[in-house]
Formats: sequence, structure tokens, C-alpha cells
Amino acid sequence: MSSSSPITRGLFIMALGIAFMSMMDGFIKFITNDISAPQVLFFRSFFGLIPILIIIHIKGGFAGVKTKRPTLHIIRALLGVTAFISFTIGLRDMSLANGLALCFAAPFFMVIYSKFLLSEHVGLHRISAMTLGFIGVVIVLQPDEGIIGTGAPYMLFVAAAYGLSQVLARKYAESETAASFSIWTTGGMTLFGLCLMPFFWVDMTAEILLICLLMGLCGGIGHYFMVEAVRLAPTAVVSPMEYTALIWGALFDWMFWHLFPEQATILGSLVIFASGIYILWRERLHKEEGKIV
Repeated sequence: MSSSSPITRGLFIMALGIAFMSMMDGFIKFITNDISAPQVLFFRSFFGLIPILIIIHIKGGFAGVKTKRPTLHIIRALLGVTAFISFTIGLRDMSLANGLALCFAAPFFMVIYSKFLLSEHVGLHRISAMTLGFIGVVIVLQPDEGIIGTGAPYMLFVAAAYGLSQVLARKYAESETAASFSIWTTGGMTLFGLCLMPFFWVDMTAEILLICLLMGLCGGIGHYFMVEAVRLAPTAVVSPMEYTALIWGALFDWMFWHLFPEQATILGSLVIFASGIYILWRERLHKEEGKIV
């Protein structure tokens, strides 16, 4: 087997994972106006546990689920809860493509968090990339046209919370396994959702419940594929595939809601994409220079 095979598989699996996660986002968009956000949270997390538990069992059991840092997983679960509820509420007021474009501001928040939590140097290149990314976000928002809407702040909060969760995972990656991150974070979100759901309960039809099942399964499978992709290939190599979610979002908008991406959304997404790719490239270059030293 050639040395490039793991990278090729990693890229393919990451693309597949993003496809499943995008389907999950589409299902959320379908039901976000029919049931409460805590209900969406619970069913996405609960049904998402099913494929995660099956895969962990197939991959060798639950030994890797043991954790030395329960507080870390509680914090990541809380971040997941607040981010997911914000995402669900935000989608009520904006298209899937616009929402996903704003969520991709996460790498810029990660640069800021890395400075304080990982003591990483933030040089001119990263600052320039962050500025470019901010410009991309402003283009998508179109503040001069009054298109910001009530959903945009929720999506920017999602980006900030997701970025913090990812930096915490990087900080403690050596002491925790992918299995522990997956099971405890998703399990914690399920528990929080179960506690919140009775206070916001809305009656559900069988059709909505089926969509919730599909949403959770897609989320669980997609999450596993993304973790597996990072295991097979360097993060800086496979992470750009996450931006294919923008394509899926635009496709689903067109197929199910007959919405076409505006020029500002396309331009802003391209700017955000370029900024994120540049940050990833600089991170990879920085790691390679560190190995040489």
C-alpha cells in the first residue's frame, strides 16, 4: 500500500463525514420551527449515541472511554449544548448556506483562544488571516443592506463556542482519546437535553420523530467519520474538506426551500474559505518548522 493511501482515505472519509453532518443540519432546518430547541438537542444527541456506541464496540471495546478529566468533558458538553441550541434557533431566521458560512468563523476564534490557552504565538500572518476572515463575515452579513437578521448573532456564538471546544480538545489530546471525547461530550449533551426538554416540550408527530432519528444517526456517523479522518491523516490536510459543507448547504437550500445563494454569500464564503485555508497552511508550516528544530 502506498504511503499516500492513508491521506487519500482520510480526505475521502472527512468529505463523507461532512456530508452526513450537512444532512443533519438540513434535518434540523426542517424541524426547527416545529419543536423546541431543547427537544432537537436531546434527540440529536440521544440518537447520535447509537452509531457512536456501535462503532466503539466494533473498534475494540470501551477501555478508551475512561477519562482523567471529567471537568473537561462537562465544559465541552455545556459548550456543545449552548452552541447546538444557538444553531437551531439561528436557522429559524436564515438560510442554511448563510448560517453555515457564519459558523466557519470558528478558526478565527480558535486563533484567539490558542494565544491564551495554548500559549501559541499569534504573528502577522495569523492576524492578517483573521482580518480577512472578519471581512468575509461582514460580506455575508451585508450590514449596509440590513440583512443581518436575528439569526446571525446566534451563528457567530456557535462559531465562538465550537472554536473553544476544539482548542480544549487540542490542549488535552494527549491524555484523552477520540472515544472519550465522543462518548462523554455526546452523552453529556443528551443528559442536559433530557433535563431541559420537559420545560420546553412541544407535541411531536411521527414524521417529526422520524426526522429526529435520521438527524441523530447522521450526526453520530458524521462525527465518527470526522474523528477517524483526523486519525488517518494530519488535521491540516483534511480540515479544508469541512468547507464542502457550504456546498451542501447551498444545495439543500435550493432542493428543499428553493433558495439560491446571494452573490454576497458566495463572495463572503470564498473569503472565509481562503482565510481558513491560510490559517491551516500556516499551522502546518509552523509544525514542520518545529520538527526541524
